[in-house]
Amino acid sequence: MTQRSRDRKGKPVLAMGLVVIGGIIALLGVFLLPDLGFALTTLNTYVGGVGEQVALSIISAVVVFISGFALYTRHMTRAHIWSVVALIFSIIGLATSGSFVLPLVGFAIALVGSILGITYNGEETS
Repeated sequence: MTQRSRDRKGKPVLAMGLVVIGGIIALLGVFLLPDLGFALTTLNTYVGGVGEQVALSIISAVVVFISGFALYTRHMTRAHIWSVVALIFSIIGLATSGSFVLPLVGFAIALVGSILGITYNGEETS
């Protein structure tokens, strides 16, 4: 198998795009929360509640964003692993984002992208 035929194999571009866009939307949604100032001041003093939810949402959004870029790798095994990481952190983000719409939409988009990345088989369709 030559290098050229190996490069012709498709990459999960749609999955990567959805995961990255979902991570950006979720991260923006977490930072645009109306109670963010209160949540950030309680992160160090309070070990539960709003502060913990915001911290988990921020961590989840960052990991989803990074795994979106890592999903676009040469080896499909690594792409599948990063898709599973994005799926897990999208579910965590959905659970911790509360009733705020923008993080929910971002994590839902990332969830769809991660499922597409998991089911991607690396073959081009014509």
